[in-house]
Amino acid sequence: MMAAPALAPAATDRAAAPMRVEMVVPSLVTAGMEMVVATLVRALARRGHDVGVTCNQEIGAVGEQLRAEGVSVQLVPAPGILTNIWPRDLARWFAERRPDIVHVHSGVWLKAARAAHLAGRIPVVHTVHGLLDVEPWHERPIKQVAARYTAAIITVSEALRLDLRHRVGVLSPEPRVILNGIDTVRFAPGPRTMQLRSAIGVDASALVIGHVGRLAPVKNHRLLVDAFARLPDSLGDVQLALVGDGELRPTIEAQAERLGVRRRVHLVGEQRDVAPLLPDLDLFVLCSLSEGTSISLLEALSAGVPCVATAVGGNVAVLANEAAGRLVPSDDIEALATAMTEILGSPQVQRELSARARARATDAYGEEAMTRAYESVYRAAIASRHVR
Repeated sequence: MMAAPALAPAATDRAAAPMRVEMVVPSLVTAGMEMVVATLVRALARRGHDVGVTCNQEIGAVGEQLRAEGVSVQLVPAPGILTNIWPRDLARWFAERRPDIVHVHSGVWLKAARAAHLAGRIPVVHTVHGLLDVEPWHERPIKQVAARYTAAIITVSEALRLDLRHRVGVLSPEPRVILNGIDTVRFAPGPRTMQLRSAIGVDASALVIGHVGRLAPVKNHRLLVDAFARLPDSLGDVQLALVGDGELRPTIEAQAERLGVRRRVHLVGEQRDVAPLLPDLDLFVLCSLSEGTSISLLEALSAGVPCVATAVGGNVAVLANEAAGRLVPSDDIEALATAMTEILGSPQVQRELSARARARATDAYGEEAMTRAYESVYRAAIASRHVR
């Protein structure tokens, strides 16, 4: 019998070989996109890849944590719109770092893609994580140009893929969806930790509604506070904990004061680790005006917290069209108040939604599936470069 060709094992070895991957982000502050990047960095490193992160604006708390874990996190400033044309320092850094693939995330697409091109035509993968609160006029042409330097374009939801195609006009390379993944072991159902409840001064008997996210207009806290103020007294002691910080903090405080609920609305501030806080919640509410695939919503689902979200962007898919939670319009105060009342008023509904939430997270949003999908995209991008 003729022996198998020697090239076959070699090809298999190349396909499984570790890659040098450089992530590029504006910063690694504590926010949704940044947490996804950190999760992917850690997962790729565990699988044997050499992964670094380049920040263009600041390192941030998440970046410092990755550094402490031994990850290369480098600050390479690239300020202003002109660095989209000539990102000299970034190109020099890529030439020094010599990655096999540059993975660019929202906010720095064109300048990072141009820098990778100038540094030796390094293949680029770009992930769209969401939309800006207000997109300036030049965003569309910048994205259209950036696509020309990009081997693969990923969006974290179908809604974002359609937006990129139809509104922005990016058709090539064809955008595809890779769902965000989270650590479903760290974010898991468990007994109350009392960490959040102690911080806001309530005991185990209170009902606590939670929201995790920056205090910014797109997160639509106005809707949540308005609906919270309309919850019936029959529910008993109900508290609202807002985890995060941002420009709208004074506005939210004033709104709660005006509605007579200020003592029950707690602005907890930014928290680096929300995993131990989630078991203290009876209900998680995400009331955004737009979303990609919300990490805070996925984490709440994975922790088995019943969820209500506005029916925008990726929220509909995450909650599987209400199979794993409740969906409400982004401008309907009564609908949100009714959904919260229904869940908080029924321990049976809470148990059912908790089980469905956990099952949805583990079935569709585990980090391993996300990591393997990106590995496949990276290898295809590298291979296409060699073919050309």
